[in-house]
Amino acid sequence: MNSQIRPWLELLYFASSIILAISVVYGLKQITLLKKDIRLRNERAAKEKAIEYGRRYLRNYVDLHAVFVSAYEGASLEPYAGPIGDFTSGSVPRDGMATKRYMLQSWLPAMNELEALSAAFTTGVADEETGFRIFGRSFCGAVENSYDLIAISRSADALAQGYWSNIVELYRLWSPRLEEAQLRRTKESLEARIAGIAAQGTRIRPIGTE
Repeated sequence: MNSQIRPWLELLYFASSIILAISVVYGLKQITLLKKDIRLRNERAAKEKAIEYGRRYLRNYVDLHAVFVSAYEGASLEPYAGPIGDFTSGSVPRDGMATKRYMLQSWLPAMNELEALSAAFTTGVADEETGFRIFGRSFCGAVENSYDLIAISRSADALAQGYWSNIVELYRLWSPRLEEAQLRRTKESLEARIAGIAAQGTRIRPIGTE
């Protein structure tokens, strides 16, 4: 009796092993697909957040900054146009202009908004590459024009963590990228000009080599 049942048991064991292996492969495939779906969803959500914060920058921050511009122009002051240093108070030229702009206080709402926007990108809540494409150039220009206000708020021991740290971090991330893009465009323009000049160039061949 046992000899008759044994082949069937072995066949059943073999079949169950195949079914188990197929189930494991299918399960792993489903897990991989699930992870991919989660990643795609997260990427899409981060890009959507970037668009949302980009819109917020172009709407809220720009309006708040315009209020400050109106205030310092009314006081016969100008935007910062000096060098960009390490974002500490010691890096700001002592010409008195920065102190007068700082005392207006109407720059604070705009800077607070810019800090909140920057935090969304530095923390990874919003996709910073998408954000850079939307308003990276404008953001870097805004930071450079307000460098004195940011730096005056940050003492020498605030390099690691201090006021407007998210603004500083995002600027340090985006500014080199913007500079690289500008250099690439300059390089491409120069290469096109060189190719054009080379194509138009003529040579005088030595006698007897025509």
